[in-house]
Amino acid sequence: MKQIKTIFITLLLTLSANAGWKPLKSLEHYGSKAFTLKKGVVYVELRKYSKTTEMSRLPTVTKNTSVALRIYQSAPRNMNVFSRIPLKEQYAIKKGKYVGLGGSSSWYYNGFMLDSKRKTWRLENIMDVVDMVKPIDTPAELSLVLWLNSDAGEKAEKYSAKYRKSGSGYVVREHHVSHEYNGWKYACGEYIFEYKINVSGKITQKKLIKKRKFKVCGGRVMCSYKNKFEEKI
Repeated sequence: MKQIKTIFITLLLTLSANAGWKPLKSLEHYGSKAFTLKKGVVYVELRKYSKTTEMSRLPTVTKNTSVALRIYQSAPRNMNVFSRIPLKEQYAIKKGKYVGLGGSSSWYYNGFMLDSKRKTWRLENIMDVVDMVKPIDTPAELSLVLWLNSDAGEKAEKYSAKYRKSGSGYVVREHHVSHEYNGWKYACGEYIFEYKINVSGKITQKKLIKKRKFKVCGGRVMCSYKNKFEEKI
């Protein structure tokens, strides 16, 4: 009887811990209609640029690699309306870098907006982008806020996120695992972060609730000294 009671209590605690949580899908899963643009905004586009530098010291090459997100209520007549606006890394709303033996590559995103008077604008920072869709009241908009503030979805081998309502905002948990040795701060380990996000799209709290470093990473043996992991030579 004691064993059955223990199993029952464990089951109740598990159900209680998972109550209210819903999966938060990746940004590319959501279509344009999953977002609501603020009044006066017709079209928003986030464009990705990549830069590659070889060890041979060849000139750095920068190119537009993809459009990460398009948001519109009705498709604009010209989808290349922002093509004449120059790319500028100084206005990157998000950036990252990969380091390898043959060189390095980095990427960054620029954001653009078309208003109802057909005038184009550059979105210069994260909150400029969030302002286009706030208040945050759909999973797509919540996913956008998380994506803007975290690069784990693009760097981790395994990635998932979930959310639940909390007061007038949300709690989001982000779980990622990476076995690669690529210079990323959260490589070679498993992490779970918890975010508190309000309806204005601001992260009011971020905390690490799980951290597990791997001893073997990318074929390299790692040594731990006072919780710092270094490559074993």
